[in-house]
Amino acid sequence: MEKIYDVIIIGGGPAGLTAGLYTGRSRLSTLIIEREGKGSLYMAHQVDNYPGFPEGITGAELNRRMREQTKRFGVEFVEGTLLGFDPYEAIKVVKTDAGNFKGKNIIVATGTGKSFVKKIKGEQEFLGKGVSYCATCDGAFTKFMTVSLIGQGEELAEEALFLTKFSKHIRVMVTEDEFKCSKESYEALTSSEKVEIITGVKLLEIKGKDYVEELVVEEKGEEKVYKSDFAFLYLGTKNNTEMYGEFAKLDKEGYIVTGADMKMNVEGMYAAGDIRSGVIKQVTVATAEGTIAALEVIKRVLKK
Repeated sequence: MEKIYDVIIIGGGPAGLTAGLYTGRSRLSTLIIEREGKGSLYMAHQVDNYPGFPEGITGAELNRRMREQTKRFGVEFVEGTLLGFDPYEAIKVVKTDAGNFKGKNIIVATGTGKSFVKKIKGEQEFLGKGVSYCATCDGAFTKFMTVSLIGQGEELAEEALFLTKFSKHIRVMVTEDEFKCSKESYEALTSSEKVEIITGVKLLEIKGKDYVEELVVEEKGEEKVYKSDFAFLYLGTKNNTEMYGEFAKLDKEGYIVTGADMKMNVEGMYAAGDIRSGVIKQVTVATAEGTIAALEVIKRVLKK
């Protein structure tokens, strides 16, 4: 049976780890989705202003200690890149390249860096003109077309299967040498005459005139060009507006606006740390906000 977590936390920095420490210690089933070794704290050579370390500590070591403390209380960790959400139902879905995960509450603690995330060459230019992040949203526009999906994981497989109802030819371009999806999804894809699966692909550029026409990729060390009418991207290249704008209020810089209780516009959705609008970018602030978000989640779970 698929596990449904009490809370899923996106981000393994100080805000996310502190939130996980509180929810785990309160015996809430907790999953932290992170990209280990990434984040502003890891880049801090020396932290002298975090209480309890009179001699100072490196950012990486402080993060490691927080992580180990959180793991003591049964918190699970998955390394993955965030791709999107289905946030509106009581059971919410977090989509990543490591699979889709279900939870009753979500705390977004992804830190900074997504407001101006680096795009693939041509991605921004052709957004809405053949570039999409959602096949279930735009699949109906691909009738009789050749389409390409680039990424990894179960969502990639599910989105490709959805396109078999519309597209003429579906090219699944996996960014690793192994396609990490369920056996059922893989068998369904390989049994379709419409579907072609290519592994070990890195997307370099999206080209065309008014609409997408070609994809330039590196395939097992060799540069190749593929004809394609659509490019569905599952690469974690969405900026904050593309990732959160549908269900969260954002400021002009693309950061999430919440109240003092860290709540977003959607029930069961919270934000903490550097991703929040107007927040002072300090580790102590991030841990405080992670605490507040966790306590709000704990209260919500207890009430239900």
